[in-house]
Amino acid sequence: MHNKHQLMQEVFQAELEEINKRKFLDSDGNLLNRHEQELVDFDRILLPAEKRSSILNEVLDEINNTQAAWNADNTVAHRGLVGLAFSGGGIRSATVNLGILQGLRKIGLLRAVDYLSTVSGGGYIGSCYSAVQALEAKQLDANNTFKPDGINQTQAHDALFGHQPGVPENAVFRHLRNNANYMAPGGIIDVLRVPSVFLRGMVINFLIVFPLLLILAAISVLLMSTTWDVRQQLTSLLSQIHLPSTEKFAITLSILYATIAIYLVSPLANMTLQAKPATSKPGLQPNANSVNDLNNMGWNNRNKATRLLGWCIAAIFISAAIELQPIAIALYGSEVDRRLSFQSLVLLGSFSAFGLSFLAAKLLPKIASLASRMTIYILGLIGFAVFWLFYLHLCNDLLRASQLQQSGFMWISPLGFISIAFILSLINHFTGNINFTSFSCFYRDRLSKAYIFGLNRDGKIQQADDLKLSELDSTFAPYHLLNCTLNLSRTSQAYCDDRRGDFFFFSKRFIGSVSTTYCTTEELEAQNPELNLATAMAISAAAVAPNLGKSTIKPLVFILGMLNIRYDYWLANPAWINNKRTINSRPGSSYFLRELASNLNAETAYINLTDGGHIENLGMYELIRRECRLIIAGDSEEDLGLTFSSLADVIRLVQIDFGVIIVMDGLDAIRNGKQHYAIGTIYYCNEKVGKLIYLKTSLIGDFSLRDSLAPDAYLSSRLRDDDLGFDHNAYIAHYKTQDPSFPHQSSANQFYDETQFECYRSLGFQIATNSLGRR
Repeated sequence: MHNKHQLMQEVFQAELEEINKRKFLDSDGNLLNRHEQELVDFDRILLPAEKRSSILNEVLDEINNTQAAWNADNTVAHRGLVGLAFSGGGIRSATVNLGILQGLRKIGLLRAVDYLSTVSGGGYIGSCYSAVQALEAKQLDANNTFKPDGINQTQAHDALFGHQPGVPENAVFRHLRNNANYMAPGGIIDVLRVPSVFLRGMVINFLIVFPLLLILAAISVLLMSTTWDVRQQLTSLLSQIHLPSTEKFAITLSILYATIAIYLVSPLANMTLQAKPATSKPGLQPNANSVNDLNNMGWNNRNKATRLLGWCIAAIFISAAIELQPIAIALYGSEVDRRLSFQSLVLLGSFSAFGLSFLAAKLLPKIASLASRMTIYILGLIGFAVFWLFYLHLCNDLLRASQLQQSGFMWISPLGFISIAFILSLINHFTGNINFTSFSCFYRDRLSKAYIFGLNRDGKIQQADDLKLSELDSTFAPYHLLNCTLNLSRTSQAYCDDRRGDFFFFSKRFIGSVSTTYCTTEELEAQNPELNLATAMAISAAAVAPNLGKSTIKPLVFILGMLNIRYDYWLANPAWINNKRTINSRPGSSYFLRELASNLNAETAYINLTDGGHIENLGMYELIRRECRLIIAGDSEEDLGLTFSSLADVIRLVQIDFGVIIVMDGLDAIRNGKQHYAIGTIYYCNEKVGKLIYLKTSLIGDFSLRDSLAPDAYLSSRLRDDDLGFDHNAYIAHYKTQDPSFPHQSSANQFYDETQFECYRSLGFQIATNSLGRR
């Protein structure tokens, strides 16, 4: 087995093999092959210099002027890679970046792109572009309709995302417009099946947890009814040594007294350890290693001692919680159980679950702006409280049944409850598939219908739901990286603990992350037939789940899981595939329990994946890892305050992980409504310099945030009539006056109408052409 560094080099080498196959046309219609030159001759593929913006010409000049440092570094795999990144942001990002894609094609920059790296909503349009290109390549190859030199085949690909004045848009754009309301395009039935899918998952999730409640209730009642009680003996022992005690909390008090004793003895133990000389064995001359071992032994002993103190405190609280249960069971039986039947409790729990589901779905996108964190903890405690009530009710049912003293087997008995739990566990084991109960499957199918398609020979839409990642075209399209987050409870590197995850990507040749290593895409597709472009796109855009990488909110993990607010996906571990280990055909119910406990790692047969934005939302990280010479990034995240949070995150991450420094110029001009772009200088190792063209979703002349960073600043928008640009694009300016939050409307809104879709698409086109071309 290769080590991780060698495997990473194999991954990069395979990607370069695909990139070097690429063909494209220059501005005169001549065919170019990517492998013929290390750095693309931009003058041959772009608009003439006089039709390009001055800032684009300056960037290209700087790139050409740094060639010497790239030539001098023998460690560089490729000296002229160009990357295009599309950020997260749901359908807003997909639509804005559609316009940017059209703008880049008009200028000619799209031909130069080697890597397309997408996150979340940016992956919608990125996957659409890859799918359309792949189907076009398949059909042209099958029909053998291109010339040997490949020129007219290349022309066919080049025209797919064209935007020509006076020419009606083709079926690709018409389909995207018609599916802007992709979650519920068919009316009331489509609207109703969204909550229905959530509720179905909630029922199945409850059946996974219910056996645990039955077993806990059975054990509790058996312990309460036993004649031998350790608490009686502990109470007697504490009374003999004249310590205050009560039978109801005898275990808790015993642990408390033991903890106090450890506190009292600890100074004496510390003096004894310090009095021991740090010398080696008699007759042996001490050396540096032996002294270090002795010093480390002292550190280890102190570490174990303080951990013991921590466990003592934890044991006190755990013991108190356990010993409180008989009191709670009795109180519930006398005050609640007689007034509330089990059917009433189920009905109340169902309505509560529906209400909590709605509340959690509304609060989750805004969780960072809540006035008080207490709201989060209260919401999380409610989830545990509901199941605690079920447990108390089951215990009272058992106690009441035991008082009847009926003979024979009864379902309402400790043995009956254990039998029911065993039957349900068997059903869960043999039929459970937590990817089925997740909202991910429905979400994937809706996205696939809207974005995974191509054109047939008649120019009509042809769905491509089963298009595999390994079948993507790399002869006429960039190499596509779909970025996700591998959710982890902890990572091997201390500074990564706050991330609670690792960078994971899907591509044509390889799939994986540093934590899991990388396996070939074809091997993973063979193991998981459901894995294809549409599935990878949905995983990359799984914005809501119990575990969200760096955005995980621990108090809400349990309740979000039980309410089935789960877009996440469990994928076969690439490391297991590389090691030829046997993997079950589906992730069973035990993985759902891991999800509820947030006990996630990279060693299990299946790993938990969510939205790439949960670790890096701009899509630039993998492009920096590959040392792209030029990166174009379309940032369409929801950024009311224009704080550039995704850009700030990736600048920090690449500085930490790769030692790469990015210096930006132009961000203040974006915030002041003067321009859409900022330019970054990327400082790689060995004095190599790259450039970043950062395109931000914004409006020129919009001063609504110039003096305020309040979350509702756009709602009190102050717009200058002569600066907003009605003359340049009247319907964008008009839409802004109708909805002041544009172009940063909430990502929770995934139901676009024609006007909203067109305003965002047109804005993206305007951002690209105004920033990089001449008006």
